[in-house]
Amino acid sequence: MNQAVRSVSIADERMTVDGLTGAFIQAVGRPLALDADGLALVRGHVWREGVRHEADRIEARARPREASLHRAGYPGEAHDIALTIRPFPTEGAQAPLLRLGLSGDGQEAGLDQNYRADLFLPQPLFAELGRDLAASAPEPLHLSLSAATDLWLREAEPEALPGRPLAFHLGLEAASGRSASGHGRVESIEWSRAGLRIRAAPAYPDAAAAEADPEEEPDDPVSDQLRRINWSLKQVLIVLAFLMLIVALK
Repeated sequence: MNQAVRSVSIADERMTVDGLTGAFIQAVGRPLALDADGLALVRGHVWREGVRHEADRIEARARPREASLHRAGYPGEAHDIALTIRPFPTEGAQAPLLRLGLSGDGQEAGLDQNYRADLFLPQPLFAELGRDLAASAPEPLHLSLSAATDLWLREAEPEALPGRPLAFHLGLEAASGRSASGHGRVESIEWSRAGLRIRAAPAYPDAAAAEADPEEEPDDPVSDQLRRINWSLKQVLIVLAFLMLIVALK
């Protein structure tokens, strides 16, 4: 059964949804962590302008770690996410990108199985993961990643406490009120076999340096503003990277 379209307003980094008390704010400085299992390599080819290109991908099932994923304005959460891992279609030193959203009839039904994620890796990293996946057979690989995203949190949600997961939300499109895709930049990724870590690949060597100084006052308004500016710049880079990806796929 179709669900009613929500009226949404987005202004000043706050999102309000018709019928919901309180607002949503974007998850500044709160990375989303995902765990994935059941990795399987799928071989394929595509033809663009008459030229054949490899289109290998790795499929898996993912779930949030110490967090939950929801749709703003709709009930339920993602317990099981269909994850597809692909290489970038072009050469270069791009950092891994993550896209989260719904597939099929997910917009209407909001079913857990309709949550999906796409992970785009630089070609050398994708090839390395594929080799390790083949070498580990028949033992399965376990993959983990952490990404800075443009997902939303409830404004009234208290600071995360040990044992209390954050509830991330897909946003809503202001024009249609339908669930929007979430985008992120991967900060770290690793995979392991039977508890033995094979690969740990931080996508951004300066990620650790970007952590807050332990002596810095957490409530310092200047530091908070700088953190938000830095986060905004990261979001701009993510948008540009996805635009380049869309162009490369055409």
